[in-house]
Amino acid sequence: MIINFQYNRLFVLSADGAVPEGAVLMDDSDWSLCFKRLTEEGRDVAVRCSDARRLVAHLRANYIGVKAAGGIVEDGAGRRLLMVRNGRSDLPKGKVEAGETLACAALRETNEETGLCDLVLGPLLLKTYHIYDLYGGWHFKQTAWYAMRALETSHLVPQTDEGITSLCWLPYGQWRDSLATSYATMQIINTQVPDEPLVRADG
Repeated sequence: MIINFQYNRLFVLSADGAVPEGAVLMDDSDWSLCFKRLTEEGRDVAVRCSDARRLVAHLRANYIGVKAAGGIVEDGAGRRLLMVRNGRSDLPKGKVEAGETLACAALRETNEETGLCDLVLGPLLLKTYHIYDLYGGWHFKQTAWYAMRALETSHLVPQTDEGITSLCWLPYGQWRDSLATSYATMQIINTQVPDEPLVRADG
């Protein structure tokens, strides 16, 4: 498991898990200290986790839980959708509403943030986890990312009230290059999503 904060990561490792290069190794005797090093020192942190229940208890006690879903959208020409939100490369996503499934939330948020209506839903590709401080309260967000294919690609309308200033279709390589310099969550998506069509042409 990897928990992201802005441009840095907290790696939750097994007892014999390899420590990523550049990460500070800690144990799980004090999760508060582990997260402090991540958020206040801007360091990548690797934690050997002896009891996952303690991590869950720490998150529940100190963070507001948020469930979200988003889309990794492709067209039929080997391109993927990229947006610029608040000056950074990003992908469409948002909170799951009451009574809504993750998949339905992913489609709704993608439509609202991009204007794309004719979308074919593909498989769940991965889940990401990140923490953030909003209005003085710390949140722990779990985001489910679904593959999608846009059947109509020209009608792109950025949702400007969400800080989205542009939308564009990019070849795989340029899409990756853009995500590689964005937030840690985008960097994880960059490394885990393959350079191949994610949704069959027939849906």
